[in-house]
Amino acid sequence: MSDYLTSLNMRLDAVFAADSDPHFYQNLHHYFDLIEKTPELKSLWDESQKEYAEQHTAIWRNRSATDEESDAKAELTNRIERFNLYANGCTIYVRIYLPIEDYKTNTELEDKQDPVALLMLRGINNISTTKWSKDRLKLYNRWYDGKRSMYEQELRQFHLLLLAEFENRKDTKTAESSASFNLDTGVVYIHGVHVTFNPKSQPYRILSTLWKSKNHQATFDELLRVLHPNSRRNTKACKADLYKVVRNIRRALGVLPERDGGTSNIVENIPRYGYRLVLSDKITGEKT
Repeated sequence: MSDYLTSLNMRLDAVFAADSDPHFYQNLHHYFDLIEKTPELKSLWDESQKEYAEQHTAIWRNRSATDEESDAKAELTNRIERFNLYANGCTIYVRIYLPIEDYKTNTELEDKQDPVALLMLRGINNISTTKWSKDRLKLYNRWYDGKRSMYEQELRQFHLLLLAEFENRKDTKTAESSASFNLDTGVVYIHGVHVTFNPKSQPYRILSTLWKSKNHQATFDELLRVLHPNSRRNTKACKADLYKVVRNIRRALGVLPERDGGTSNIVENIPRYGYRLVLSDKITGEKT
């Protein structure tokens, strides 16, 4: 296991072993601070945030819906929140990590700062009320006083999802270790084949779109939008252009080894959806 995952597990243990609420919240900050400052972990966090935003927007894009449709949208939202890393960690991140991080790095006097960090680190009975009213402090304190078990439960689920995401990323990197794409120069190396694509060319634009997309796949509409951003994209001519570009990319990169009597294209067709860039020779392409 990587050193930073070992450190993360040690910080997790420290959170649950904290002998007081102030130490508990401070150790929670230490836990998330490692994620925030470790590129390999931070990228997982950022990607899950982007994924959640895209899925949530797709579900609720059409706000005018019947009660039945709204219930279905709410069920889908709950489902993605259950399994999304960002959705499981954002409450701790926003309510605990960010306020304490701001307090730690802020050089202003305490009475000029937001009181929530002080509530966590000192407790409401040890804060002067000359700057903040008692009612305001009590309002904020409801997020923290007696809430330790709730945050512990959220942290357990978040930590498990983080480990799962890391293992998934590790497996993906192993499968893709034979592939690289210099987006500045257009130099591509996939399955032992070196090809240079002109960064201004259509094959480069399609290939770079697939490379940068989640799971290296994109819909027909997304790819047509790349080729013809200022025209009607569902015309036969536009679709024919896309097919020609994909064909040229396939010719340039070649095909993967034959398996089970079939041939796997590096740019694989996904019926009624779009195309996928195949970076693992375990995936069999389909003919178009």
